Amino acid sequence: MTREGRYLLVTALMGGIVGYLLGLNSAYVEMSASKLALQQSRAENQKMKSEMAGENVKVGAMESGIAKLQTKLDELVPSENTYNIKANQSLIVGDGRLTVGLIGAPANDSVTLNINGKRQQLGTGDVLNVAADNRTNCQVRVQSFDMFKAVVTATCGNR
Repeated sequence: MTREGRYLLVTALMGGIVGYLLGLNSAYVEMSASKLALQQSRAENQKMKSEMAGENVKVGAMESGIAKLQTKLDELVPSENTYNIKANQSLIVGDGRLTVGLIGAPANDSVTLNINGKRQQLGTGDVLNVAADNRTNCQVRVQSFDMFKAVVTATCGNR
């Protein structure tokens, strides 16, 4: 091998080694960038998971609050044709055909209701049929009562 051939071979080997080292360095830089991006995404993922857990707690609290409000609303506005009447209060019920009032506080075993101007003594479960007019019959039923209120249902229908 000639001197020029040896220089050419050494130069080629040096170029190959330099190229190999540059390739390794490039791969290392890429790997480092990938590792950094992965660590950042993991940190963001953990942050989002903790935020989501906090939001889930807030949602749970809101759902609980909504359930409490719904319960209170149901107490104030019970199911259709069901009314909470307090002592010495009267309500227009039965599609506007009846006036039902609770006279005084309920007793131990009965309540005194004023139904369209007539006093009626009723116990829990008692049903009173009332003729609202010539074409309409109404029923008033005492569902329950305590010392502060009576729960009654009132429905009216055609004869």
